[in-house]
Amino acid sequence: MDKNKIKNKLKNDPAFTLEVQNPEVEALMTQYSSDKKAETLNKLIEKCTKSRFLVPANVGENNKPIPLFIKNGEGEAFMPLYTSKAQLSKDHPSPCIVNMPFLAVNNMVANKESKINGIAFNPFTHNLIFKKPLVEKIEAVEKARREGHPTSPTKGKTVQMTAEQYVIFERMQYEHIFLPAKMFEGGKEFMDRLADEKEKLIDELYEEAYQQKRMYPYMEEDFSVMSMQISDTLNVTRVDFPTRDMAPNCAIRAYLVWDDAASQGRYFVIDAKGDKTTELVEITEDHKRLGYGAAPVEGAELQTVLDLVKNSAEEQN
Repeated sequence: MDKNKIKNKLKNDPAFTLEVQNPEVEALMTQYSSDKKAETLNKLIEKCTKSRFLVPANVGENNKPIPLFIKNGEGEAFMPLYTSKAQLSKDHPSPCIVNMPFLAVNNMVANKESKINGIAFNPFTHNLIFKKPLVEKIEAVEKARREGHPTSPTKGKTVQMTAEQYVIFERMQYEHIFLPAKMFEGGKEFMDRLADEKEKLIDELYEEAYQQKRMYPYMEEDFSVMSMQISDTLNVTRVDFPTRDMAPNCAIRAYLVWDDAASQGRYFVIDAKGDKTTELVEITEDHKRLGYGAAPVEGAELQTVLDLVKNSAEEQN
């Protein structure tokens, strides 16, 4: 094959051209930046996994390109990806530009030895960030796909569920079944760990409960955990759940109560209702749901929970 034919072949090969265009990715990035919905994020990730991007790089030994990274104000490093040449900065030219498939970049960032904190899409315009936890989730799902392991949330019978419905379904499972079970099973040891690790532990457990890992939409900062030592033997930990993806019967927050003297736990939630009211509910160790009517105002929730605990203790005595 002569040189001109080779040149034309490379020019037309999507792996070599710099004429990369990703209008659908850009549209989804704009949409996700606005609505922050898990369904939009999932669509964006799916589109990215089938797309190629432009990556600035230095030229190393044997003319091997070495992708560059950028840092934010906190010193975190991110791999920049550009959806097209138009998105590249004219004020900060790079030694070379590499055309790379998204999954190759994702794999590099997900590597445990990598000190990169995530991926930054179009830093000078969209500036959408995929932080490392999300990058690692994407890598885990792709690895499962390559190895032929399904990631469906159901076995046997298929249940049709939108991404948004799935997120809400997982919320209710976690807030009313998974988390109380962890407390009742772990007892004081779990409560002590929660007091130490706070949002980090809640986020990890929330993700653990997700069967479709890629669809897990939250980060540590979406949660708030406050551990309160009410007395020498009584601890109450308040857990505030993400405000987005809230739907009727999802928990706004939970109060985990542990009585060390009695070696007994209580689990209360403030549930959102369809009519925009809230309800105070207790989930028992045997999975029963006890309703206590309309929840008090937020500032009175803790005292109401303590009163319920105190009244139960007095009745037992």
